[in-house]
Amino acid sequence: MGASPASPEAHGSGTGRRRIAVVPAYNEEPTVEAVLDRLYPLVDELVVVDDGSTDHTRKIIEEWLPTAPGATLLTFDENRGMSAAYYEAFSHLAARLRAGGISPDDHVFTVDADGQHELAVFDELCAIMEDEGLDALLVRRDLSTYPAYKRAGNWLISAWASLWAGYRLFDVESGYRVFRAEALVDALGYYRGYKYSETVEIAVVLGRRKASVRNNVLVPVPVFRSRTRLVDFAIDAAMIPVAAVRVWLGRAGRRGRLAPISVQPNVR
Repeated sequence: MGASPASPEAHGSGTGRRRIAVVPAYNEEPTVEAVLDRLYPLVDELVVVDDGSTDHTRKIIEEWLPTAPGATLLTFDENRGMSAAYYEAFSHLAARLRAGGISPDDHVFTVDADGQHELAVFDELCAIMEDEGLDALLVRRDLSTYPAYKRAGNWLISAWASLWAGYRLFDVESGYRVFRAEALVDALGYYRGYKYSETVEIAVVLGRRKASVRNNVLVPVPVFRSRTRLVDFAIDAAMIPVAAVRVWLGRAGRRGRLAPISVQPNVR
């Protein structure tokens, strides 16, 4: 287990809504420490998930933790995929929300550990969330420097997701996002995610749950990094309608109530 949460006045926004960042990490030895160093002063709490890294990523995080009150490390003994890492962290936050440890209106950020997300826009993203009363802001990455096949694939999967989500998605694969904690926990009851499909599934679930979402705030990408393959594209495309159907079945059977969620036991 990492250090206990920092007090709200220690760092972060100072607006009354706490900022909680979730960072999944798998074999990010070259970048993870720099990302955590830049991210930590911007938030009130930080949840890092080591997804069974086989390099020195976990060691670097464990050595960094004592310098960061308010940071927590969750770990997998073997690689389970980005979606599983997010589900672990979100389940951890869901348990805390239900126990009153965090507020329904706190902001939960998701940030990759590879340095591809522009952290300078944190305040701007929070301001948009608050001014417009959004449940989620899914950052639209500026993909102008990406290879043409990546841009085409992103456009295609985003158009497909838009059909099932019920609102226009411009970059459904973006992992740079801000959620209102209560909306995130609600969505958690309707998806599981496989490999990288969490990003597309949760976007669809939010739409089908009638959440207030934006996906048109364009943000530059400092570095191009991508591990997704054609098979991941196929998985995402398949899981998009599955996520929509889950909401339909959940709405009919549970009337929108969340299924019980438990925190996984492999917490350091």
